[in-house]
Amino acid sequence: MEREVLPESEVVYTVAELAGSVRQGIDRLYPAPISLTGELSNVKLSQPSGHYYFTVRDAAASLRGVMFRSSARSLSFQPTEGLKVLLRGRLSYYEARGEVQIVVDRMGPAGLGLFFQEFARVRDLLSREGALAPERKRPIPPFPRKVALITSPQGAAVWDFLRICDQQNRLVPVVVVPARVQGGEAAADLLRAFSEIPALQGVDVVVLSRGGGSAEDLWVYNREDVARAIMACPVPVVTAIGHEVDVTVADLVADLRVATPTEAAKRVFFDGGQLVESAVLARRRILGAISSRLKEAQARHRRFREGASQLSRRISSLHLSLVRGQEALSHQVRGGLSLETGRLRELSGRLVHPSSQIVRQGRRLSEGAGNLVRLFLARLSAARADLHDRVRALERRDGLGLAGLKEQQTRFASRLSRAVQGRLSREDRACDRLRSALLSHDPERPLASGFFLLSRPEDGRLVTASDPPSMGEMLAGKTRGLALSLKVVDVRPEMPEDNKPRQ
Repeated sequence: MEREVLPESEVVYTVAELAGSVRQGIDRLYPAPISLTGELSNVKLSQPSGHYYFTVRDAAASLRGVMFRSSARSLSFQPTEGLKVLLRGRLSYYEARGEVQIVVDRMGPAGLGLFFQEFARVRDLLSREGALAPERKRPIPPFPRKVALITSPQGAAVWDFLRICDQQNRLVPVVVVPARVQGGEAAADLLRAFSEIPALQGVDVVVLSRGGGSAEDLWVYNREDVARAIMACPVPVVTAIGHEVDVTVADLVADLRVATPTEAAKRVFFDGGQLVESAVLARRRILGAISSRLKEAQARHRRFREGASQLSRRISSLHLSLVRGQEALSHQVRGGLSLETGRLRELSGRLVHPSSQIVRQGRRLSEGAGNLVRLFLARLSAARADLHDRVRALERRDGLGLAGLKEQQTRFASRLSRAVQGRLSREDRACDRLRSALLSHDPERPLASGFFLLSRPEDGRLVTASDPPSMGEMLAGKTRGLALSLKVVDVRPEMPEDNKPRQ
């Protein structure tokens, strides 16, 4: 078979030349970065270079892609198989393999589906832990000593914040903690910034601020580790990382969420001018109150002095009356005491112990009974003598009827003797009864049987049921041939025999 010869006019390219022409054509056709959406497949992370290799495809076609390590650092999520993403990069032709590929410098989730999915996952996790509860929120100090601002020094947020700080109060220092607030490396910077807060002396509140942005720009603020760093901050945290409609997990766990850096500065810094004005007004009110209170105190002091003067005069008058009353009372007491002392002496002289009085009365009764007996016997002897004389006279004068008279005299003498003996017996019995009665009322008679007579040693008063002793009182006990000193340890009433209950 003969080899076919190409026409001389036809240009023959090498593979490298044609591949280079294709690459140049693609560069001319797509000179600017392009955006592409599709689903990731065959995702591989090259180690140790850190490059991502993948295929992006849709239902009709596929395209190879690569994301080098320098760009992969900005990723805020992990590219995975089947994930729908939005890519931005440069279309290129890889001559070594003869493949068209896209070199990606930015990658994010397509639309907001994944953003809200991750937001809901972290939010629900922290909510179950109680991190979103209102009672966990710390109050923002009304007069902070120092404020820490975590933001990008190149952004507009820091200047908006400092401008309001300069207007509100220049006396409160602001410490700017630099950190990237968007992109793949923002998470590490934010974690590092929050770790530096405890070392800043005097900081009372932390503000995390940045301007508004797309949902992809705010992706880092939905990370769980960033949210936990905010919760672990030792002082209250204010977030101003988006507009009013952009809510992130960081906003939910912060102690206060505002929309913009300007609003954050207004909420954190107290207005110095207004504070001075309020202080001036308060000073005026305090001075007015002090003046009013001073006038009231002076008036009360005058009233007190007048009342004290009147009270002093009243006290002097009462003291004089008291002295006079004491003198009159002392005179009355001395007079009454002298009178009672004399009366007591008189009564003491007349006072006789009952036993002595009973013995004395017994003696008188015995003496009276003896005198009565002696008088009766004397009269009886005189009567007998007179009778005997009369009988003798009659016998001498007339001897008639003497026998009858003697018999009468004998009978009369016998009756008289019996009458006298009966009278004497009755008097003796009466005297015995009186003696027995006197002896039965003798207070010292029971002492012979072993009974004690109790009395109070200070005045000699006897202890009776109507005048019982008290606990601890000292008593004197007396019996026949024995005297005791006693101390009362128990006093209880004794029920009479007639009142005791019968069994």
